[in-house]
Amino acid sequence: MEFSLQQLALIAVAGVVAGLINGTVGGGSLLTYAVLTLMGTPPVLAAATNTTGLSTGNAAALVPHRDGATVNLRDWRMHAVWTAAGSLAGGLLLIVLPDKVFEFIVPVLLIFASVMMIRPPRPSSSEPLTPSRTKRLLFGSGIYNGYFGPGQGVIAMSILFRDGRLSVAQSVVIKNLVLTLSNVVVATLFIVTGHVLWSAALTLLMSVAAGGWVGGSIAHLIRPAVLRYGVATMGLLSAFWFLVHR
Repeated sequence: MEFSLQQLALIAVAGVVAGLINGTVGGGSLLTYAVLTLMGTPPVLAAATNTTGLSTGNAAALVPHRDGATVNLRDWRMHAVWTAAGSLAGGLLLIVLPDKVFEFIVPVLLIFASVMMIRPPRPSSSEPLTPSRTKRLLFGSGIYNGYFGPGQGVIAMSILFRDGRLSVAQSVVIKNLVLTLSNVVVATLFIVTGHVLWSAALTLLMSVAAGGWVGGSIAHLIRPAVLRYGVATMGLLSAFWFLVHR
């Protein structure tokens, strides 16, 4: 599938906005996935290309926090490994299962991700999770990330809030840590198996990295409510498009 220069420019703009959102609370991948699918990209290729293209955004958002002043990243390395293992499993499911299975459930996944955007995660007042349960939940969220992706940042934030050991700002940093490794692992799988549309993926790699760097630097200044509702609207429009074109 070939993209025009105008389409690539639109993908680049969506990538910058998605990187900005992913560098803060998360969920920007829903925007880029919606843009790709509304351009007519087959659902499975759109999912694989989207995940690959967004693999730099969370890493870029980590750069301002690499000194460990906000939170010690080393204490959360195994959580990242568990999330990445789940993403690998999800990515294998996307490749092995028939495309028709993904095409059938993708509107449901889009609606779910859109609702997650509208109802952002908040610090939990319930009993904190044990570290082992946090890892298991992150593994489960990783499966979702590898199979579909959009909304994974919001899911990870919800889990980290329930963990109870992190402030909101620290949760953002650790969310970026676990998603960085998760996305790199599953993106490698998609690249090796030939499921990536490179013109779109390279455009996203550069634009998302720029947006993620900005987002990670100014996360404490951003009120993403307006962006969240805009992204959720795109997700719902994409779901409607899939339902109409079945």
